[in-house]
Amino acid sequence: MRVFLAGAVLLAAHAAHADPFEAALDDVTQGRHAAAAVAFHALADTGDATAAHNLAVLFALGKGVPQSHIEASYWALTAFLKGLNRAAPLSDALLAELSERERIALAERLETRFAPSAQSGDGPSMLALAIILALLRPVPDVVAAYSWQSIAAAIDTPGAARAREQTRKMLPTDARPEAEAQAKAAFLAWCAGRADDAPAQCRLVTALAPIAR
Repeated sequence: MRVFLAGAVLLAAHAAHADPFEAALDDVTQGRHAAAAVAFHALADTGDATAAHNLAVLFALGKGVPQSHIEASYWALTAFLKGLNRAAPLSDALLAELSERERIALAERLETRFAPSAQSGDGPSMLALAIILALLRPVPDVVAAYSWQSIAAAIDTPGAARAREQTRKMLPTDARPEAEAQAKAAFLAWCAGRADDAPAQCRLVTALAPIAR
């Protein structure tokens, strides 16, 4: 795995980025790994997936920061969940080295990162939460993942409908109606939390909801 990681930062250098990113890459090439780690962390915290991936590499190699496979896993998965598909091999390799307890803590930390933006209406964050719930947790919550994918699909997030159907196939046939009911309830709860900026779909689905008896 070390050979793969050693080239990972160099791979990222081919993308066009703003000056702070290029400066961080220059720090790497000049051996100033601590400065690069600080810069990548600042960019990763603002949502830069490639910076998160590079920060993961530095943590995995222990260059500029103390070596930590837990931190490396967190940032590699953050990059992948933000849409950087080339972070998947690194994420998989790092996850394989974590204990179940570490995976639980990692899943909770990632949920904490993506939940606020999902609640605020960011579809990609909803899909990220679904991946965490269905694939990262040692005990998957497939129904909750399906619910987030259903909400994302309802607000026209690209790829959400396809992901929802893939998750639906993971459920036993007789469990699918209840999963749909829970997804609808989750959508209505999400709408209720939107107050005055709820999308039109919220009013439609609320109007069609059965009256409680």
